[in-house]
Amino acid sequence: MTNHTDDLGRSGAQRKDLLAFDRSDRWGLIALLGLFAIVTVVSGVVHPVLRWVEGAPVPTEVFSPVVVPGLDAAGVEHGLGTYDLLVPVAGVGQRILSIVPGALVAGGVLLGCWLLLRVMRSIAGGDPFTPANVTRLRGLAGLLVFGSTVVFFLEMAVTGALLGTLDLGALEPGFRLDFPWWPLLSGMVVALLAEAFKAGSRLRDDVDGLV
Repeated sequence: MTNHTDDLGRSGAQRKDLLAFDRSDRWGLIALLGLFAIVTVVSGVVHPVLRWVEGAPVPTEVFSPVVVPGLDAAGVEHGLGTYDLLVPVAGVGQRILSIVPGALVAGGVLLGCWLLLRVMRSIAGGDPFTPANVTRLRGLAGLLVFGSTVVFFLEMAVTGALLGTLDLGALEPGFRLDFPWWPLLSGMVVALLAEAFKAGSRLRDDVDGLV
């Protein structure tokens, strides 16, 4: 007589978890992180350096009220618009300043990708709750929270330095606080995840001590 309980157990064991993070997912994540890192380095460092070699103007932007005479006559309130500007004759200092924010972003992305790959490698090895992973996740959280904040204010300072060399004519520079909220929120989530890994590491040590 066939044991239906054993059959159900074998069928359940053979059933594949479609949401499991397998080898193909890991290689896909590696390829995605690599592509993201390459695009960031090219756009933030390689492209500005090539523009410097070619002697092309340095791009920047300014926030200024949008003036439409027809709407002004109707009493419509002005809004801030983004105007793309070019610094036609930029010195060495201005060139370097324009590259620094992109270089910092590229360096942060490379470091963040390396930390993620190290965490993923330990997870694939079956040992995710290690003190090293807690440190890596905390480092990633710091990159997202503090790195994005530093780059934000640095970009504002660089833009101000570049605009100081231009004749803006009738444009009246305005101010718009476009803070990087998403990196901050993401960093807080990663910091919470690091604390969860720390609790898992402590629990693993307690279990090992009982064995």
